[in-house]
Amino acid sequence: MGELDDERAIGAPRVKINNVSRIYRTRRHQGSIWRQIFAPTYDDHLALDGVTLDLHAGRCLGFIGPNGAGKSTLVKLMTGLLEPSSGDMEVLGRRPSLRAPAMLSRIGVVFGHKSSMWWDLPVRHSFEAIQKIYKVDAATFAADQKRLAAALNLGKLMDRTVRQLSLGERVKCELALALSHRPDLLILDEPTIGVDIESKHELRALIRAEALERNTAVFLTSHDVGDLFACCNDVALVYRGRVFEQLAVDALLKKLDVRRGETQHLEERLIEVFRGQRRSDNEEIDFGEPDVDDDEDDDE
Repeated sequence: MGELDDERAIGAPRVKINNVSRIYRTRRHQGSIWRQIFAPTYDDHLALDGVTLDLHAGRCLGFIGPNGAGKSTLVKLMTGLLEPSSGDMEVLGRRPSLRAPAMLSRIGVVFGHKSSMWWDLPVRHSFEAIQKIYKVDAATFAADQKRLAAALNLGKLMDRTVRQLSLGERVKCELALALSHRPDLLILDEPTIGVDIESKHELRALIRAEALERNTAVFLTSHDVGDLFACCNDVALVYRGRVFEQLAVDALLKKLDVRRGETQHLEERLIEVFRGQRRSDNEEIDFGEPDVDDDEDDDE
């Protein structure tokens, strides 16, 4: 624990990404069925292109880009679901693709459009399972559960089945669940998508508190620039798998001549920035919908 405490005190990197690329190979469905079976041809898609990032303890990094930019791919690499095609990556001091229990036990993940809770069981059952899986002391777990429930107003939800929850209620439960074993790294993939204003406020306040008070490193992807103002210290702008800008949020606002709280103005300026990154005149930028799974057609 002493080593970990010292690491947190100096805000050491929780995630170190060095020149990481990821290529997806998809099979072409052309020609006769026999040709497709015995002499298949493939297309390569560069989902991430030489990404270099550091994420430190106690900091929240916003990873921002349009659909198909590679955000979900990077999340999958960080959690060990995919392996980089090239480059080096360390998460909590380990290679994530090895999926070592010592690493996975220190990560919390929330996918805004997917659930990690049992759909047909009361919410409480998912929390009880997490306490057993991560072997958290019962008294500590109960105290944290009480704190998280108060922060997100979950008291009346714990005995309802997950399928009965609204989207905002479910996402709040998902965040509380991800934090219930005190992770050192919290990964949030579109956590506020489709969530009502009050729930967004509660989610953002808790995310900010976890970074500031518990020294948690937070990696956040979002299409909602309000999340940048409320949660993030730093931001990386990504387009077609390439990080073309990485700086502190205040530096980004100064560069774009935007004041804090001017959400619409920031949206307009970011759209201009990403339009400037277009590689073809007929390409459209869509900030309103979540990324599809980048590996949907992956044949690996």
